[in-house]
Amino acid sequence: MIRPAAILALALAATPVAAASLDGIWGVTRDRAVDCTLVMVLRDGAYAKALLDLGTTQGKRDSVAGTSTYTVTGDRVEIAPTLSFARPEPRQVFHWDAVGDVLVRLEPAPRLIYGRCPDRPLNPMTR
Repeated sequence: MIRPAAILALALAATPVAAASLDGIWGVTRDRAVDCTLVMVLRDGAYAKALLDLGTTQGKRDSVAGTSTYTVTGDRVEIAPTLSFARPEPRQVFHWDAVGDVLVRLEPAPRLIYGRCPDRPLNPMTR
């Protein structure tokens, strides 16, 4: 007999609520410190690659370099191919370590570890 708690856990794993804790700003970890300059922003299934806090005549602004979508299946996060300023970028596959609160990029090479940056709304440059 399947317990109600097990059914609830399975149902939550397949809903957007399970991915909510992934939402935020993620930067590459270097020497145990997170670089929060060139980051990926994950929000409600949408992905953005952004360069934060660029000095402009309007003050500090963010440059969004590419956008796409992402899906979560268990501890696997997959970002669809992205159109960016320089070139199309291939899909990216991550392993999400919820306990360590890190994303480990598995594909494409090189393997990178992403950690959380302070969360805030993006302030994109305007033309």
